[in-house]
Amino acid sequence: MAKRVSMRHKRREAPEWVFSWRTRRESPFVKAFAILLVGGVFAVLLTSVRIRVAEPMAWAARKAAVIQVLDDAEGRALTLRASEEGPFPSRFEPSEWELTAELERVAYQAARWRPPPYVPALRELPDTPAPVLRASRDAPVLPQRQPPALAAPVSGKRTLAPVLLAFSGIKAEAMPGELPPFGGQVDPAMAAASWRFLLRLDAAGKVLDCVSLTGGDEAGVSALDAWLRRISFPAAPSSDPVRWIAVGVGFANQPADGTDAR
Repeated sequence: MAKRVSMRHKRREAPEWVFSWRTRRESPFVKAFAILLVGGVFAVLLTSVRIRVAEPMAWAARKAAVIQVLDDAEGRALTLRASEEGPFPSRFEPSEWELTAELERVAYQAARWRPPPYVPALRELPDTPAPVLRASRDAPVLPQRQPPALAAPVSGKRTLAPVLLAFSGIKAEAMPGELPPFGGQVDPAMAAASWRFLLRLDAAGKVLDCVSLTGGDEAGVSALDAWLRRISFPAAPSSDPVRWIAVGVGFANQPADGTDAR
């Protein structure tokens, strides 16, 4: 019969790689010191800290007062005072005045005029009533929907051409009616960009200087600069021989064989 080995002996003879699941024994003085420390802090706070609880504010009772007045002199005086001195004062309406009807009656009697009686105009009814359209069986009640008329496509080849927009210094009515043809190539990036130019014109309307106000590639700026310098604007008055204007350049589809891009 094998000798029984106690658990204490097994723990003592266990190798170092076996983890000890038993908690370490702590000294009771540590727990007692923690309890005394927490109790002391609580006692100090309990005796020194005072919390004042304010009384809740009394809310105004949700109630209202109603005054019922009679249709007598005192009641009418109270009603008039409430209308004049209330938060929404009323204005005097001559039509609501009690003596308005009496004054109209006296004025009509003095002028000896009587309003003509109202006689409504009768309209003749048709001899035969209009037939009532009834829906037949297996037939739609609502009318058949007509397809929308589509515009016929424009014949001929079309291409993107620059157009002028008046911004400052010139009115839309004073813009040139005919524009020279644009010799450059318009790519999608150039057509989508926002072009702004500052032009200096002489007395005859010829472009002297052209300054680009927006960014863009150099090829597009050069092509639009050469195109703007070939445009003839209306002549200026003698008092202002040289002037500055701001215009914008956009692009729209125009016939390939035409030059009117306004």
